[in-house]
Amino acid sequence: MRKDEELRYKPVPLTDLLSQLKNLSQILMSLAYCSIFFNDDTLYKEMMELDDKIDYLKSLMIMQASLAIRGGEDAERMLSVFDMAASVDKISEVSLDIAKLAYENLSIDIGDYLFINSATNFIYVIEIDLNSPFKGKTIREAFDLVKQIFDVVAVKRERSFIISPSEDYTFVLGDKVYIKGFTETIRNILKLHGIEIDIGGLKLNREILENIIYLKNLSEFMIDIAYGALFTSSKELANELLSMEEAVDEITEQLKIDVMKDKDLIDTQKLALIEFINYCEYLADAAIDMTYSLRKDVKPHPIIEKILEETDERYAILKIGGEYEDMDIVDLGVKDFGIDVLALKREGYWYLNPPIKGWKLREGDEIIIQFYREADKEVEKILGRKR
Repeated sequence: MRKDEELRYKPVPLTDLLSQLKNLSQILMSLAYCSIFFNDDTLYKEMMELDDKIDYLKSLMIMQASLAIRGGEDAERMLSVFDMAASVDKISEVSLDIAKLAYENLSIDIGDYLFINSATNFIYVIEIDLNSPFKGKTIREAFDLVKQIFDVVAVKRERSFIISPSEDYTFVLGDKVYIKGFTETIRNILKLHGIEIDIGGLKLNREILENIIYLKNLSEFMIDIAYGALFTSSKELANELLSMEEAVDEITEQLKIDVMKDKDLIDTQKLALIEFINYCEYLADAAIDMTYSLRKDVKPHPIIEKILEETDERYAILKIGGEYEDMDIVDLGVKDFGIDVLALKREGYWYLNPPIKGWKLREGDEIIIQFYREADKEVEKILGRKR
C-alpha cells in the first residue's frame, strides 16, 4: 500500500489475504534476523514498507471477514481468522523492533558462527543495478547462474510487491529481490553482486551463543507450527506449543542472567542481547495467541479449511512406544516418503532437526513430522491409526 493511498474496502478473497499475510510476516521475520545478526542497518527502512503493506492487508482481511459473519456460529468460527490477524500483527511489529536494534547500532554480530555452524535459511534483499548479473535474466536463468539452491520469495518493483513470482519472471533495473536460501548460498549470491556483509565482530561465550541461536530457532519454529496447527485444524499441535512455550520461558530467564553476568560484554552489547531475548519470547507468545481458539475447541472457519485443501503440507506427531526403544528415527520409515523430521521432544526439551541416523529413540519421545498429502497413507501406517 502506498502511504498516500486511502484505505477502502476491496473484494479480495479471504484465502488470498491470509496467504499473503503469512508470507509477508515470515519474510519480515527473516529480514529481522539478517539485520541484527549481520549488522545490516539498511534493512530496517525496507521492512517498514513491508510492515505498511501488512497493515493494509490485515485491514482488508478484517473487513472481508466481518462481511462473512452471518450470526453467532459464524462469529465463533471466525475467531481463528482474527487470531491469525492479531498474531501476524505482533510478528511484524516484533520483527521491526529487532531490525531497529541494528538500525540503532545495537546488533548481535554472530554471522560468522551462522555461516560456519548453521544450516539456517535466511532471506536477504538485493537490488538489481547496472552491474547485477541478474539484470535482464529470468529467475530460471538466475538459478542456472548461481548453481546453488535458493528461492525468490518476492520482488518489489516500484511500489508493488510480487509474491512468489514464477521462474519466467524477468528482473529489470531497480527491482528489489527477496532471496531465501542457506547462509552460504546467500553469501555467494551477494558476492556475485559485489556485496560483502559483515559476518561477525561480537565474541560471545560459547554457551550464550548456542542458547541465543537455539532460542531464535525455537521461537521461529513455534510460528511455523502455529500456522501448521491452524491450517490443519490440529488441536494436538496447538497443545504442543504450550510445552514449547515453557521451554522458551525457561531458557530466556537463565539466558538473561548469563548475559548480565558476562564480564566480557559491554553495556550496549548486553542491552542488544537482552532485547533480542525478549523479542524471541514475544514471537513465541504470538504463536500461542494464533492457536488460542483451536485449543478452546472452537472449530476453525471453513475458509481456514479451504487453505488446507490448497496446501500440500501436512503435520503429525509420532509418540514413541517401547517397541522403538534404541532404534534410529529412520527405522520409523520416514526416509522413503519425503517425510521431514522437524523436532523431537525428550524430557521436556525440544531438539530441532534431529538426525534420522545415529539418534537412538527412547520410549516417551515425541516427534513432529512434516510431509506432503501424497504421503498420507504412509503416515497412517506409521501412526498406526487413521489420520
